[in-house]
Formats: sequence, C-alpha cells, structure tokens
Amino acid sequence: MSDNLPFQNPDQLQQWHQGIKDANRNNIFCHCRACGYEWMDSVFDIKCVKCNSKDVESISSWQFPDD
Repeated sequence: MSDNLPFQNPDQLQQWHQGIKDANRNNIFCHCRACGYEWMDSVFDIKCVKCNSKDVESISSWQFPDD
C-alpha cells in the first residue's frame, strides 16, 4: 500500500470530511424495510420516522447522477 495520501495536511483531510457532511445534509435517501416508508434525511444511523424501526437502508443520493 502506498504512503502517498491525497491530502497535504490534517486540515485538508478535515475539509474533505466536512465537504461530505455538507453534501449529505438533507440528501440521504432512507427506506424502511419494515413498513416501506421512504424519506430524505441528513444522517445515516436513524430509526424510521413512521414506525420507529431500526431496519432502515440509507443511501447518499448525491452519489448518483440526475439523468
């Protein structure tokens, strides 16, 4: 494995992580496997807002093209 990292310093790594958090804000598609409810959220580890189940699939929707 290479020791070359794409970041020159820890601040750049922190900025990259913050960019991912910003992209996820209100942009995570959630699907409850228990009741089928679907909604958009800002966090991954969440309970269903309708039935309170923890069996929720979460996908960052910004990762997919609009077309």
